[in-house]
Amino acid sequence: MSEAQKSEKIELNEIMLAMDVVDTLRHQQSLVDRELGTDDHDQALIAKVRKIYADQGLEVSDAVIAAGVKALREERFTYTPPKKSLQLTLARLYVHRGRWAKRGALLLAALLVVYLVYQLAVVAPQKRSRQKAAQAINLRIDQQQDQISVAKERMARLNQSLVEAKEADSPKASVAARGLVDQAERDMSAAREKVQALEKLGIKTHIDGSQAAQNSDSVSGRLDKRKELISVLIAHLDSAEKALVALAELKILPEKLINQRDRVISEAQQNDARRQTETLYNDAVTALGRGDVAAAQNGYALLQRLYDQLVQEYQLRIVSREGVQSGVWRVPENNPNARNYYVIVEAVTADGKRLELPITSEEDGKTHTVKQWGLRVQESVFEQIKRDKLDNGIIDNNVFGLKKRGYLQPRYLIATTGGAITQW
Repeated sequence: MSEAQKSEKIELNEIMLAMDVVDTLRHQQSLVDRELGTDDHDQALIAKVRKIYADQGLEVSDAVIAAGVKALREERFTYTPPKKSLQLTLARLYVHRGRWAKRGALLLAALLVVYLVYQLAVVAPQKRSRQKAAQAINLRIDQQQDQISVAKERMARLNQSLVEAKEADSPKASVAARGLVDQAERDMSAAREKVQALEKLGIKTHIDGSQAAQNSDSVSGRLDKRKELISVLIAHLDSAEKALVALAELKILPEKLINQRDRVISEAQQNDARRQTETLYNDAVTALGRGDVAAAQNGYALLQRLYDQLVQEYQLRIVSREGVQSGVWRVPENNPNARNYYVIVEAVTADGKRLELPITSEEDGKTHTVKQWGLRVQESVFEQIKRDKLDNGIIDNNVFGLKKRGYLQPRYLIATTGGAITQW
């Protein structure tokens, strides 16, 4: 071994020994605290440490002990924790990365589960609800847009009709005609105002789910307002159209009434029919004079019905078929001790067609359109027809009356009061 190596080994041994001295002093903390108060006590401390080692059978030089005392004072062999800092925190995280990685993975998995549950249980239902609300609102918007478009087209047609009616109107037009034109103009003006109000609302053609959620109350309120305006718009258009139709009828009804009256008169073979015709005609003309087109139209319809009744031809036959009653009797409410007898009849044309006729019941005064009805007869007539049917199951003399063209009522071949029933 060279001298340098020997010297290095001796130095290393001394350093290790000095460290041991420092460690011994640190374990004797009370001694250190007491003896290291001032530099004056260094020698006493060295002596005490020397004695401690001597008691253990160890020989330590004063230089080594002095070096240990000096190191203790300088705290060269004392660990001092570093101050907290970002770098220190990151270093510790890196050192313990394995442990934190597991915890982080578990935390991430837990957060992912919570996120998925939230999306499925909260977000998704809310989204579906918003989409459903948006669909309902968009459907209302589309329906209202269609209604507005149809109303605008209808308004354009009615406006054109009104212009033509005004151009064709003569200075000698009746008060009723001028009133109908004025009514149509007022309704058309009101309709245009409602269209302008609808255009000012400015609702988008379609909205998405987020818009429906954010502006649900506002959009619904405007749609309700549009619904109200559309309803009023249509009402004005209906009124204008009704006035224009009445105006057109007002111009043609006088001639139609005259023609219909003449047709009825030409068919009538009875003065009673002629008197009914003139009454209906005069009432219709009077209605036209006061502008009541509906009443005039009803008068025309009654004249048409009277004409149809006059031109009818049929036989009034007693019903005589298996399973069908040919006659009935009733107890009148005002006389429980009496009986009213009825023969069941039907109107049959020459080609075998069974007619439906308006018949007024004497029991309730109501008119019903029926194919069969009962005509009131005397008990003797009832019994005679009964015996005829019981004889062979067939009523041989089944013609009750004849209705000829030009007459309102049939001529009865069997005696009857004319009273009738429609139910039994």
